[in-house]
Amino acid sequence: MSKPNTEFNLGLRDIDLIEDALNLVIARRSSTMSAIAGNNVENTTDISSYREIRQEVADLRDLLGRLHNQKNWYRPQSQATYVSG
Repeated sequence: MSKPNTEFNLGLRDIDLIEDALNLVIARRSSTMSAIAGNNVENTTDISSYREIRQEVADLRDLLGRLHNQKNWYRPQSQATYVSG
């Protein structure tokens, strides 16, 4: 039986593309949530859709957070005060 690959060789550009795509999906789904909430219709289908979209957005934000937390941030080791640009 084969094992799943747990090591990925992604470059900085790859990670940027993934983050941009996730942010785009979050923005679109959030817009849909706003439209559903703006209708003020107490339709059970709308409420169910809203909850599903809200969970999806939460899952995507969690994924973005995990990607962010795995990054190695650069900071020079010199004695001078470092100001990022």
